[in-house]
Amino acid sequence: MSKPRKKYRPKPVKTCTLQLAMQGWAFLSKEDQEAKAAPVREAVAFIAQGKGTKEHWSAIFDALNMLEQFNQMPQVMTGARDYIESMQNVIVAILDRAKEGKRALYPSELEDLRGFADLWADVLSTVTRRDYYVCETKTHQRLVQVIRTGKGVKVLEAA
Repeated sequence: MSKPRKKYRPKPVKTCTLQLAMQGWAFLSKEDQEAKAAPVREAVAFIAQGKGTKEHWSAIFDALNMLEQFNQMPQVMTGARDYIESMQNVIVAILDRAKEGKRALYPSELEDLRGFADLWADVLSTVTRRDYYVCETKTHQRLVQVIRTGKGVKVLEAA
C-alpha cells in the first residue's frame, strides 16, 4: 500500500524579503526627496552670496554626477547630455573666476544654478529607491575608475 499524499502547505512568505522588494519599486518619500535636494539648494544659496565652500561645491558636483548617470537610465530621463555639458561649462567658468578672487556670479549663471537645483528636485520626485541606489552605485564606480585612470580628467578645485 502506498502512503496517502501529504496535504499541500505552501512555504510562508518572508515579509522582510517582500518588504525589500516593494521598497525597491517605491518612489523616494517626500522626506528623502527633501533630504537629498536640500544640500543642493543650500549650496546654490551660499554660492549666490559668494560664500560657497568646498562642501557646497561638492554637493553640486555630486548632484551633477548623479544627474549624468540618471541620463543613462532611460526609465528615469533621456536627452539631457547637452544640458549637463552646459552646466559643467558654467561651473568651470565660475570656479575659474573664483581662482582670481572674483566670487560674484553673472545673472545667467545664477539662473542656471537655480534651474539646476530645481531640476535635481524634479528628478528626485520621479525616481524609485532602487533607481537611486543603482545610480549612486554606478556613479561611485565611474568616479573611482575615472580617478584611477586619470585620462581626460580636468580636476577643479572648489573655492
